[in-house]
Amino acid sequence: MAFVWPVTVLFVAFYLLLPLLAGYARPLMGSFVVGHVTFGYAYGLIYYVVAWALAYVYVRAARSFDARARELAGSDRGRKGR
Repeated sequence: MAFVWPVTVLFVAFYLLLPLLAGYARPLMGSFVVGHVTFGYAYGLIYYVVAWALAYVYVRAARSFDARARELAGSDRGRKGR
């Protein structure tokens, strides 16, 4: 749980920031950052990078979750009476 909640909060905050910025910070979202690319478009494209990065981080962390689950399942097999 120490991993899941911070990552979830981070992603939801990042996700909700785009519509908030689009509604309340129009000059920022309309400013050009590189050539004809505005900050709004750049932020939208970064969504993909963040989504893939979080998926990668989760898969890496899930490996340790799976190993711990196997360990717990193996220790429970020796018990009787359940």
